[in-house]
Amino acid sequence: MKLLFPIFRYFPHGGLQRDMLRIAEAALRRGHSVTICTMAWQSEAKPPVGLEVKILKVSGLSNHSRAGRFVAKVHEFAATAKFDLIVGFNRMPGLDIYFAADNCFAKSSARHPAWMRKVLPRYRTFLEYERAIFAPESKVRILYLAPRQKRDFIEIYGTQEERFTLLPPGISPDCRREQNHAEIREAKRAEFGVSQGEFLLLEVGSGYRTKGVDRTLLALSMLPENLQKKTKLFIAGREKSRKFEKLALKLGISNNVIFGGGRDDVNELLLAADLVVHPARNEAAGNVLIEAIAMGTPVICTANCGFSDYVEKSGGVVLPDMFDQSAFAASLEVILADPSKLAQMRTNAVSCGNNADFYRRADVAVDAIEEVCHG
Repeated sequence: MKLLFPIFRYFPHGGLQRDMLRIAEAALRRGHSVTICTMAWQSEAKPPVGLEVKILKVSGLSNHSRAGRFVAKVHEFAATAKFDLIVGFNRMPGLDIYFAADNCFAKSSARHPAWMRKVLPRYRTFLEYERAIFAPESKVRILYLAPRQKRDFIEIYGTQEERFTLLPPGISPDCRREQNHAEIREAKRAEFGVSQGEFLLLEVGSGYRTKGVDRTLLALSMLPENLQKKTKLFIAGREKSRKFEKLALKLGISNNVIFGGGRDDVNELLLAADLVVHPARNEAAGNVLIEAIAMGTPVICTANCGFSDYVEKSGGVVLPDMFDQSAFAASLEVILADPSKLAQMRTNAVSCGNNADFYRRADVAVDAIEEVCHG
């Protein structure tokens, strides 16, 4: 097959971007050709051998205007190159298959006034693109990550059930708890000055507000003094952190917080951490939750994370749908105040990670792609 994978932007630390690249690599291993077209390839690493990357440069003052021009260029490029299938990783018209990394935009935007959704070009554009994929008259096959996504899309658009294919978790095969995990853990904790008896919290993800970094900072500031002074928070993600650094300073916890930016050592950070915190406002799946469990690190997350059921099965803590800041802080305090509870959570996570299969998403996605092509 000759496949085209359009994606707005590629950068190495994004969950969607990593999924896209793994699926492309799985397709290449099966002998298919893959071309990725994007507005920007923001990586120093070269693309995998055999993978073609086409940069479609566009201009515009807003995200939606750039997206519209990119979509037009994708259609022009696809028409000339004659691909068998177009597999999209962002909402856009003209796809054969859509990898649904995001939650339903129509449902999440419903919290805004109807006039705003009708008048503002951003809402109109992305609602139109979403409808092009999920409307009953569309033929697009949808690869989705969590049951809640499917329920929402069917509720809003009346999408036919048979068009959905559920993908399992799909983290890198390298994300496994190594035999020398204790050595890695101690070395990484020493690197960040985390001493014996101190706690290291870890939050990973691009889009700090969406991932709830402000919620975590507030919860850390609400801990009793005896716990707060021996707790450090490491925040990893490709994001401008100045606003959140100011919040940490205002809350009086700036000495407890490390803003690490985009990282290539997330596996080591997971081993070093005592607890992964992920109080996200919106999270279709949450690969980092699965990565944490695979590494044997306990997790506390919000229920709106698509993979929160895995967190629950691993013995982690899932906060209710209606987020409550005080309840989050109280849950964090309960975990950190009782070393035996945290130790049991780690034991449960290790057991779950050792017995689960978290590595097949890319292969299942390519199975579905081949099925669509042959069908």
